[in-house]
Formats: sequence, structure tokens, C-alpha cells
Amino acid sequence: MSSNVGDMKRILMLSILTAFATAQAQTFLPGTGNRVYYIKEKDPITDENKGLVFIREINDTAGDTTAGFLCRKGQPQFYLFTKNMLLTQDDYDAELTPNLIYRVDSQQPKTVETTSVTNDDEPELTALAAIGSGDQTLFTAFRNAQSKIVIRVVRNGMSELTYTFPTKGFTQ
Repeated sequence: MSSNVGDMKRILMLSILTAFATAQAQTFLPGTGNRVYYIKEKDPITDENKGLVFIREINDTAGDTTAGFLCRKGQPQFYLFTKNMLLTQDDYDAELTPNLIYRVDSQQPKTVETTSVTNDDEPELTALAAIGSGDQTLFTAFRNAQSKIVIRVVRNGMSELTYTFPTKGFTQ
């Protein structure tokens, strides 16, 4: 578990979650089995790209577990959205979040630190965001992977969770 004391919790705006849940805004990439999709969004004043790319977890047929990249100020921001609790309210209050251990194809596992996510000042206990250089590290990993990224979340006081994300179509 990493302690993110001094790091701000990442704020996930309601509009992002709304876009995430709005089927009409999603464009699925052909040939990905409806696993990779994107949402185009531009700032109406600055024309800044505020798009989103999501990759559905391979074993979650309902699509509730997703890795997502949001473009903000020209940089990717990584989020992991799941159907499972990733941290408890006590962990959230203490600013203790689990690291993400990820593996690109058959390479050696690596670790990225995370921070908690809030939405409308409420904790999202089923979501985590990468911090520091983790956003760019994971973006590069997804872009360079030949077939998959496996992410493990070692939760405090709960069983670990392992998610597999196919990367076919991500670079499109």
C-alpha cells in the first residue's frame, strides 16, 4: 500500500462518469470485440482534446471493469474503474491506496502508485487513478503491448484482484 499523504485525490468530474455511462457517445473500434472504445470530446472554448479511451476487462462481460485514459492538457490520465471495491472508506480517509502491479505481455511485472478518486466530493471506492509518472507509464505500456496488460490490485485487508485488458486496437 502506498501512502499518498500530501498528494491530492484525483477528482473525477460527473460529466466524465456520465460520458462513461452514455452508450450513444461511445464508438467501439472494429475488430476489438467491443472491448476498446472511445468518446470524442473537445473543450468548446479552447478546442482542447478532452477525449477518453476505454478498454474493457476481458472476463467482465457486463463491462463494469474498465481501464481508461482521459486526455487532459495534452497528457493522458489513467483510471481503473471496477465493479469491485478497491479500497475501504477507512483507507480512503487515511489516504492509503493500493499500488497497481502491471505486466505487459510476458515482460517482468512493474508497479505504479495510485491515488483515490472522488466524484462530486464523494469517494469512488471502486476506482483508482495513477499518480506521478504512472499515467504516462501505463499509456506507453498499453500502446506498446502486443496482446494484453494484466493489472493486479493488492487491496488492504481484502483479497487481491487481477484484471486482464486486451490491447488490440488501442493504438487506433
